Amino acid sequence: MITIKVNGENKELEKSTDIINFLKSNNIDPIGVTIEHNFEVINSESIPGIMLKDGDTLEILRFVGGG
Repeated sequence: MITIKVNGENKELEKSTDIINFLKSNNIDPIGVTIEHNFEVINSESIPGIMLKDGDTLEILRFVGGG
């Protein structure tokens, strides 16, 4: 098991996975979100190649319109 922190909350994963699969398994569309991985904003082209490891931190930001 590995533990990561997502938006301030600890999440346990059975094994290391990449960010895209993590998002999909949590019903988060990777399009339309901004990801900060270990305090660094990553561009969308880099997301598929990043594996989550024990102790990693993710901030997932979704932008919504309003008026």
